Amino acid sequence: TYQPSAGQSSCLDADPGHYVPSTGQSAQTECAAGTYQPSTGQPSCLDADAGHYVDSTGQSEQIACHVGTYNSVTGSISVDACILADPGYIAYPEGSAQQTACLPGTYQPSSGQSTCVNANPGYFVSNYASTSQSPCQIGQYQPSSSQSSCLFANAGHYVPIQAQENQSHLAAGH
Repeated sequence: TYQPSAGQSSCLDADPGHYVPSTGQSAQTECAAGTYQPSTGQPSCLDADAGHYVDSTGQSEQIACHVGTYNSVTGSISVDACILADPGYIAYPEGSAQQTACLPGTYQPSSGQSTCVNANPGYFVSNYASTSQSPCQIGQYQPSSSQSSCLFANAGHYVPIQAQENQSHLAAGH
């Protein structure tokens, strides 16, 4: 609390976005950039959480990094602290503190994205954090999307070209 006027019977609570660090103060102090204070009557400000930033003084709220970006540092003072997710990774939801690798069966070729792309039928993605899908090889097929491997052609069938979606397209072997 603080009191700017003489002869008063009580003190005033610090406003949101401000603090009073010690007793006997005649003024409240604005929170610095990179910090905020949502409550009244507080002795200090809070550092912006990871995934957030506070770009000006006297703020009562922190700002979340946009989807597709992340920030692993606390106390950030600028939107520039929010980094685009790398290809093969995503940043979701808003306010992410880290990027997340796309799972096998999915990939992401671009940076700054919030969703991974499912592998198409006839293709697969076997690794985490992949930036592309791979076609099934000759002799293999994949009828489903989002798969991490391909299937071998059944006995009596063959796959003459890459990226076959369905074994019904396969010719009977002689």
